[in-house]
Amino acid sequence: MMFKSIFVKLLVTYLLIIMSAIAVLSLFISMTYSGYVFEQKQKELEKTGYYVTELVNKRERNEISQTELNTSLDSLGYISDSSIYVIRIDKKAIENPKSLQLGGDLEESNLFGDLQKILSGENVFRKKQYSQKLDMYVVFSGIPWKTNSGISGAILLVSPISQISSNIAKLNLFIWIMALVLIILSAIVIYFNSLRISKPIKQMEIAADRLASGERSDDLVVVNSADEIGKLAKSFNSMKQQLDSTEKMRSEFIASVSHDMRTPLTSIHGFVSGMMDGLVKPEDYNKYLTIIKEETIRLTRLTNDILHLAQIQSGNLKLLKEKLKVKDILNFVLNSTRTIMEEKSISISVKCDNTLMVYADGDKLRQILINIIDNAVKYTGQGGEICINVTSRPKHSVTEFRIRDTGIGISVEELPLIFEKFYRVDKSRSLPGGTGLGLNITKSLIELHGGEIGVTSKLGTGTEIIFELPQ
Repeated sequence: MMFKSIFVKLLVTYLLIIMSAIAVLSLFISMTYSGYVFEQKQKELEKTGYYVTELVNKRERNEISQTELNTSLDSLGYISDSSIYVIRIDKKAIENPKSLQLGGDLEESNLFGDLQKILSGENVFRKKQYSQKLDMYVVFSGIPWKTNSGISGAILLVSPISQISSNIAKLNLFIWIMALVLIILSAIVIYFNSLRISKPIKQMEIAADRLASGERSDDLVVVNSADEIGKLAKSFNSMKQQLDSTEKMRSEFIASVSHDMRTPLTSIHGFVSGMMDGLVKPEDYNKYLTIIKEETIRLTRLTNDILHLAQIQSGNLKLLKEKLKVKDILNFVLNSTRTIMEEKSISISVKCDNTLMVYADGDKLRQILINIIDNAVKYTGQGGEICINVTSRPKHSVTEFRIRDTGIGISVEELPLIFEKFYRVDKSRSLPGGTGLGLNITKSLIELHGGEIGVTSKLGTGTEIIFELPQ
């Protein structure tokens, strides 16, 4: 269970990697140093052996005395920490090893094999050889004793390995202590780094659980980094704010729909009850039936908006596109909204070429224009003006629609939100109708056609909706 935590996974993974890397590096350094020490020892013994060869040859030529030779050999043995043996022997002598008497210290089982190689001109070196006579491990080096007449014997040097092993052991101890210190320091750094990486993820997990359980909080996940974790936290915060905003709009939508449905239903119920109970005179039936009809239309429109939105979101809405004359569509829409414009004395001007065409679904285009023009009429005061300008943009193969009103306008803060679901600019409900779905449905329908929509507005001066559809 503990390895399900990302903190533990990061900590254990990083520690294993660091410990393995430090262990391999320490082992490599230890082996490299050990090889280097023995390599230097080999060079030292071989150099000493060559110098011994020169001294022995000088003694052969009577250039130095036996005493001087012995003294020099003792000095060289002390300096190189080795025992030096000079053996005069030829290849024939070692053909019968039993007949050889080499001295007590050199009666080793593998010495004759070494002498054969040395007399053949090879240098022999063993960095770790157990000497039964000395009862210790030694470093062995043997080189040919070369004279003017050829190879006259062998120069053998035997050095105790104890001092070399002691130096290597000391360095190995230092290396592994440093490795342990590095592992401890790395563990501390890895611990805090793993904590730094996992902490915001844990915060997001807690926040996500709260969101899933329906709990709401204004607290955001704080991550001061520009890496993937920081970007994830930023996206999470954005999602959380969007969810909060959507939840707020959903609550407002439910309240708005409840109000919009309750009011006409209350009216319908009241008038129908009055007729059934005889409280309404028969001569007034027509008047109240007209009101009931209008309220029913209002309820139908609200229900249609909700169903239409659900259809768009499910992806089941299919467009029946065809080439349409824009002017005909505009005339139909303006005729359907003319009554309310006349009631508010709103003047309307239309600029659209009679030959202008657009490739769209006729019913959906009419719905788009009705939604936009209805909004313009609703938010434009008595005696206002609405201007519709439709132009062709051949370079981009689109038809551009501009619908401008002289209404109350929209604030800069609210402008980016007007196409969101459930959003209403008039939250006080001082204006009739509207559920906050019209412009969202309009935007979705335009985008289904492959078009784009935008808005410009200023408080007190009016709003202009601009959208494009393919030709």
